[in-house]
Amino acid sequence: MVMDDRKNKPLDLLAMLKNCQAIACYNLTLYCMPKDGDQRTVSLRQCGSIIQNPLCNQMVIAFLEEKIKNALDNNRLSICRVHGGLLSFLVPFRSVSTVYCLVGEGVRDKSINIQQVEELAKTKKTDAFAILEQLVKLPVKTFKEVEEDARQLRAILLDIFEGKVCRSLYDKTKTQLSGIMRSLSQMDELQTVEDVCSLCGKLFGTLFDFPKIAIALRDEKHNGFKVKGVWGLPEDMAGIPENKLSFLVSNAVVKKDIKLSKDLKNFLPKVIADHVNYFPLESNDYLFGFVALFDAEMQHMDGTLVELITNRVASKLMQLKKNRDQLLAGSLSSSLMTLTNTLLSAESKEELYRNLLETAADLVGAARGSIMLVDKTGKRLQIGFSKGMNEQLAQSITVNVGEGIAGKVASDGFPLLVDDIEKDLRVGIQNRPRFKTKSLLCMPLKLKDKTIGVINLSDKENKKVFTEADMNFLTSFANLASLMIERTWTMEKYSFLEQLSVTDSLTGLYNRRFMRNRLEEEISRSSRHKSDISVIFMDLDYFKTYNDLCGHLAGDRALQKTAEILMTIVRDMDIVIRYGGEEFFIILPDTAKSEAIVVAERIRREIEKETFPCEENLPLGRLTASFGIASFPEDGHTFTTLIHSADMAMYRAKAEGRNRIVPGIPVRSARDDTNL
Repeated sequence: MVMDDRKNKPLDLLAMLKNCQAIACYNLTLYCMPKDGDQRTVSLRQCGSIIQNPLCNQMVIAFLEEKIKNALDNNRLSICRVHGGLLSFLVPFRSVSTVYCLVGEGVRDKSINIQQVEELAKTKKTDAFAILEQLVKLPVKTFKEVEEDARQLRAILLDIFEGKVCRSLYDKTKTQLSGIMRSLSQMDELQTVEDVCSLCGKLFGTLFDFPKIAIALRDEKHNGFKVKGVWGLPEDMAGIPENKLSFLVSNAVVKKDIKLSKDLKNFLPKVIADHVNYFPLESNDYLFGFVALFDAEMQHMDGTLVELITNRVASKLMQLKKNRDQLLAGSLSSSLMTLTNTLLSAESKEELYRNLLETAADLVGAARGSIMLVDKTGKRLQIGFSKGMNEQLAQSITVNVGEGIAGKVASDGFPLLVDDIEKDLRVGIQNRPRFKTKSLLCMPLKLKDKTIGVINLSDKENKKVFTEADMNFLTSFANLASLMIERTWTMEKYSFLEQLSVTDSLTGLYNRRFMRNRLEEEISRSSRHKSDISVIFMDLDYFKTYNDLCGHLAGDRALQKTAEILMTIVRDMDIVIRYGGEEFFIILPDTAKSEAIVVAERIRREIEKETFPCEENLPLGRLTASFGIASFPEDGHTFTTLIHSADMAMYRAKAEGRNRIVPGIPVRSARDDTNL
């Protein structure tokens, strides 16, 4: 048999062969060499492969090179048994200019030679048991069955080169594509999820002849997947918890042939099958669910076509979801606008949470409720605000995240709607006497992707149960609430950072950055109202010496104690500033120079009599301070001149012996602002 290289490319050829059921279990590798070359001297070249068991391929191929050359030389089909009982076939054939050898491996004999496995493990420096585990999973074939598969393969190759198989595959694919296009055109007109699923089942059942088909869609209410038979299975199936399908939910699994576990068989008692192929229904990173094809014999092209269909189904489901969301948004928009104005009026985080709880309860007609907040550890929930509950009781209730109803919602991040707390399998607890009804609604509060708390609502008016409509309405409200929470937290954070930027970290007093704007504001106000304003410049005496003698930690404590003394003496309206190092600055609005001298004297005496560690070693025998005082407008009309006057007065106090107060004198020139 001779292959035409122009019509049959190696990889295309292997893809066609893989569609044949008898050959599907083999690794296929195609080798070639020039037809006119010496097959004993010319190196083999791999020109294509489809490998589904890499370990087996690596174990076999390295030991077949000589046998491949023999098969090419004799142009004769050959069956080989290699390490540990592995079986393979070699089928040679020719093209116009090249000779080929098709190698099939990846199956084993019934018995496994343990000694050969151990020898192989030594050469590969790996664990023999790891190799053994791989071998056990391989399909089992007899020598004769492999030989028969090879002969069947040779016949298929002959058909391919004569065009029979190509025409058959072309006709089949053409029919499938035609049916797919008609069905997808019908799908565009559908308006419900149920109709889309039904059409999907008919499409797979009729065009691909898959025996049993189900579609699982995410059930947000119950935090799992609701399974519905759409072909060859009962329509009413069951629900599967999401944690039982974590290997599917965590990653979009496509065309993965998975053996049905006992757990899944227990959840799907109406399905009698050994394995299943999953195809996700995902659009815009949103997983709606998946299509499950039970005991389906998937050919090579089938997987591609099925994936094409499931992608279109997912897009249609996304379109229907967006339509529903738009309708809901339209009906809620006016209500939410009113709520937004209410929530925006909250001036603090605490007031916002109170408004949130009251509003949420009014929206769904709940008589009782609470907002539970996650603590700083992220492990516990505590009631922050409650409605219809005893406050003392509410403050004592805590729940671990992941435990109980509220804890589960905080952990999973999904809302929970319960019709009957005693009958719902997800809850199954006895109703508390303080609740009048057994229905409840629990909604997570999120800040971006992080759950920061939950809203619990119970005792719906007229003793009715909460509905899906209540949950959808509250979900939209919770989204708005999250934005309001983020806004409030951002404002508080900004306020904190703003305060931090103008506050000295050691003493808690205002810093030098804050001083200029505030003093200029006070000067402007005093100028308008024709009132006095005085400032005090204060410097601790011999503070560098104190630091050298007592250490910087003692120096920091002395600065903190000085700040405390200042804050206890001045008025609420006065502004105390740590100017830098051991210098402090005090702004005294509506204060004449004579009054400022009295304030400075009180401060001087308090510092003088305060006990500071190691102060007896200072030149004056104790830690003291020197003061300079200046007043507007007599000592200066501007920020710069007023500061300069007080600064000069303070330096005169230092020069005259320290631990004293010196009033400023009017100045005509001022230092450059950049020196302040």
